[in-house]
Amino acid sequence: MKKLMFLLILVSFLLIGCGKKAEKSKKAVLDMSWEEIEKNADGQSVSITMWGGSKEINKYYDEFIAPNLKKEYNITLKRVPVTDIRQPLNKLVIEKEANKINGSTDVIWLNGENFKFAKTNGILLGDINSKMPNIEGVDPNALRSDFGEPVDGLEAPLGQANFIMITEVKNPPKTAAELRSWVMKNPGRFTYSNPNDFVGNAFIRTLAVDILGRDDFTVEEMGPVWDYLNEIKPYLWREGKTYPESSERNHELFANGEVDFSISYTPSIVENKVTLGEFPKDTYPYVMSVGSFTNNHYLTIAKNTQNPEAALVFINYMISNDPQEEKMKSSVWGDGAVTKKLKEELFTPQLEELSPEVTEGIKDEWYEKVAKA
Repeated sequence: MKKLMFLLILVSFLLIGCGKKAEKSKKAVLDMSWEEIEKNADGQSVSITMWGGSKEINKYYDEFIAPNLKKEYNITLKRVPVTDIRQPLNKLVIEKEANKINGSTDVIWLNGENFKFAKTNGILLGDINSKMPNIEGVDPNALRSDFGEPVDGLEAPLGQANFIMITEVKNPPKTAAELRSWVMKNPGRFTYSNPNDFVGNAFIRTLAVDILGRDDFTVEEMGPVWDYLNEIKPYLWREGKTYPESSERNHELFANGEVDFSISYTPSIVENKVTLGEFPKDTYPYVMSVGSFTNNHYLTIAKNTQNPEAALVFINYMISNDPQEEKMKSSVWGDGAVTKKLKEELFTPQLEELSPEVTEGIKDEWYEKVAKA
């Protein structure tokens, strides 16, 4: 019995010692030189938790990023697909409350309300942007705020998105009033993804700027927008009794000829899908007269990451020109670049993204005042 107690005590001391060592390592990583970080990252693995709903994006990570990261830095990349990035963030909060040092996540792909949630809950590693050398080549505008929330160095921009409409209709409607007229004259030929999908949410925000005449509104002021959406509801695809759950589903309806429009945050997706034969050959992107919502999406690192050095090297690689240039190709992803060398302004005028409170509020209010109405 005494021998057993001795072993239990010894194991406890060893675990505490390992835990303190790991915690010390993570706290110290942002104080290391970049040469030390790269040296320690050699041979490590790193996971990226990300939305997994695009076969093009998944292929970009699996067939370009992963092999090049292995070749150049001897780092193994593991892609962890999720349908809602809030789920792993909630898990990180639970792990923080449980003082779990070695967490379930390394790098996270996020923006907007999810970044604010992660920042507010203190589950991010720290000011990673002051450490990575390639941040010098990034557009400084992308380093300031994320949907109005100061970045504070906690996340590095990965790409830029522009909200677009997609159609092959000649002289398409470009204002809310013109769209209402077109929808009513062409019943069943238009729909939009529900606002839980960030693209569908952007469609409603675009209409709101047009209908309300300004871009500094709150959700409480959106009554005329809900009235508008309810007015066109009976003329939508399936009479507005159901909505596509994602923009990908909206693309399928457009590709199948069930509707005449789709929506996206990736302008070059049109060229890609036309080339693949998924969209009609005359399909083209355009923006509403009021402008295009433009935002950046980011990579960040969990505070309790098991591989902080590999996570930093991975993100530093992602904001270099080669992966950014590959990502821009319409045949690959078609995502806008964030490096000063490659960045292009695709659409003007650009609308500055609204706060996370507005985008989150739209989800809840739309269900109550449109979907259930």
